[in-house]
Amino acid sequence: MSQQSIEFYRHIEDSPCSYLDNKVSNSIFIDPESNPSENLLNLLHTQGFRRSGKLVYRPECPSCNACHSSRIINSEFRPSKSQKRGISKNKDLKLRWVDAKFYDEHYALYEEYIALRHGDGEMHPASIEQYSGFLIEGHGTHRFLEARDERGVLIACCVVDVFYDGLSAIYSYFDPKQDKRSLGRYMVLALVSQGIEMKLPYTYLGYWIKESSKMNYKANYQPLEVFDGQIWRKLINDELI
Repeated sequence: MSQQSIEFYRHIEDSPCSYLDNKVSNSIFIDPESNPSENLLNLLHTQGFRRSGKLVYRPECPSCNACHSSRIINSEFRPSKSQKRGISKNKDLKLRWVDAKFYDEHYALYEEYIALRHGDGEMHPASIEQYSGFLIEGHGTHRFLEARDERGVLIACCVVDVFYDGLSAIYSYFDPKQDKRSLGRYMVLALVSQGIEMKLPYTYLGYWIKESSKMNYKANYQPLEVFDGQIWRKLINDELI
């Protein structure tokens, strides 16, 4: 079997970091218009690359290496007491996998979520073009994991890349009015349960950043491994082991 050649690119200019003050960011990425093979996408994923739409990238910043790809070890995961409560609050929800394509119901939920949860952020206001480019377009690796209530109403969705060794959470959106459900945390737990059912060893959560309140919550899901740029290492008490 011939190997697919790959060329990496880098942004010409650094940009302000979205997570750490007084830091600048950059990344390496493959050509978004290329057609990477399934094997190549799986390989890049295990080396700390993430996907946003058609863009497959990994942070490579000039003076910082705070972003570490993270994954839960499914076979060793045991929910905490608070996580068990979150599961119990949502026991009425039904999970279902659907194809990653445009649905009016999904976009309406996404639009409301962005407006109420991220109204002061770069993603507001939502648009169909932005939504499609971010969550619908890709390289054929992703699906939607839905959570619906007893009436069949869509309550939450996690956009997921399905890889050989695990499920990788790309983005979740949910009903922002149902705060008591803790739907963001619940969808992580739902993804772990789905991965276990599928006999996959890991659940990938994206980048863990120790000094970022937006990104360090991933350490609440133990045991967690993070990629240090060379190998995967366990994270215990916010330190790499």
